[in-house]
Amino acid sequence: MADEQQRNTASAFPTPPTFYTHFTPANQEKLKEFQAAAAKDADEGNASRELPDELVCLIPPKPPTEGQYRSFGDTWNIPDRLPTLKELNIPQLFPEPSDESYNVDRAQELRRLCKSLLLNYLELVGIMGVSPAEFEEKVYHLRIHLINIHQLINEYRPHQARETLIAMMEEQLEKSRQETEDNRKACGKIRELMGSLGSFDAGGLLTPTTVTNNDAPATANATANATTGANGAAANGVETKTKTKTVGDEQRDRASWEALQQAGL
Repeated sequence: MADEQQRNTASAFPTPPTFYTHFTPANQEKLKEFQAAAAKDADEGNASRELPDELVCLIPPKPPTEGQYRSFGDTWNIPDRLPTLKELNIPQLFPEPSDESYNVDRAQELRRLCKSLLLNYLELVGIMGVSPAEFEEKVYHLRIHLINIHQLINEYRPHQARETLIAMMEEQLEKSRQETEDNRKACGKIRELMGSLGSFDAGGLLTPTTVTNNDAPATANATANATTGANGAAANGVETKTKTKTVGDEQRDRASWEALQQAGL
C-alpha cells in the first residue's frame, strides 16, 4: 500500500487511490452509526471503539502545518516558501544577502550571470568541435547558471506582486478622479442652464393669448347681429373664433423664437 502511494505521488499522471472504493452509501451510513455509538459511549464513560479499516478513509485528515508533501512529482514545503539553493544542494553563483543590510544588486548579478552563460555556451560549441565526449561538464555549468538565474528572478516575485498591486490601485484611483471631474463639469453646465432659464423671457410665448383690441369690433358685430337670427349669430361666432394673426403677434413669436435659440433650447 505504501509503495503504491509512493509511486502515485511521484507520477506526473497518478492513478486514483485504491481507497476510493470505500466511499459508498453503505459505508457512509455505517460511519454515522459508528459516530453516534462512539458519542454515546463517551457520555457513558465506556472505552472508545476502534474505527474499521473501510471507514478510516471516510474521515478527512487534518491539514498539515509543517514538513513537506509531494504533488505531481514536485516537492512542496509547508508553509509554502522559496527554498534556497543551499537547501537544494545547488552551487550558488551570486552572493547571499546579509541580515543587516540587503546589499545585493540582483539586476547586476543577472547581467553577470547572462554574460557567463553566453561564455559557457561558446566554450561548449568549441568543445563539440574538438572533443565532443567532454560536453558533460559544460552542460552541467550551463544548468547551474540557468538555475541561479531562475532563482534570482523568483526572488523578484514579491516585489513584482507589490508593484502590480500598486499600479492597479493607482489606475482605479485615477479612473475615480476622472469620473468625479466629469460629474462636476456636468453639474456646472446644468447650473448654468438653470440660471439662464431663471432669467429667460419668452416674450409672452408661454402665456395664454389674450383678447386684443382688434377682437372688439368682431365681438360687437357678433352681438349686434345676434338679433337678426340664429343663422347670422352662428356665422358671426365662427368668424370670431377663426381670426388670423396680426402683425404684432408674428413679431412677438419671432422674438420668442430668437430668445429660445440664444438660451440653447
